[in-house]
Amino acid sequence: MLDFPIGELITPEEQVAVARAVAVMASRDDDVSDSERHFVEELMGQMMLLPEERDLVRKEFSSPGDLLQIAKAVKHREARIFLYYQAVCAAMADNVLVEGEKDALGKLAEAFEFEAETAERFVKWVQDSLELRERGQQILVEM
Repeated sequence: MLDFPIGELITPEEQVAVARAVAVMASRDDDVSDSERHFVEELMGQMMLLPEERDLVRKEFSSPGDLLQIAKAVKHREARIFLYYQAVCAAMADNVLVEGEKDALGKLAEAFEFEAETAERFVKWVQDSLELRERGQQILVEM
């Protein structure tokens, strides 16, 4: 899991864009699951978005905007990495990475000028990390 000092690295405008992009990412499979909604809600809480900003983000579930257009508002390298990480996590919130999500991640990586191979390795790393965390939580339940 990435540990970013969000407030220090990402402007308030970028935070809203990140949350909006992640909500769009969650809607890429045309079915926003409860786990995907919960993930976005937690992210908005972590970034301490204002109520009106949260409403703007939630609208992306029912009427998703253009992911790449929204992502253009994210300028700083750290903010882009943070967004990419959160986008992968949102796509994996329902434990399934569908073709539409893979395609969107590829386009986002390209827009951010991430090397394709590096972006693919990053996605795999995030998937592995999430799987390990889930296995660890299951072991704790069994103890």
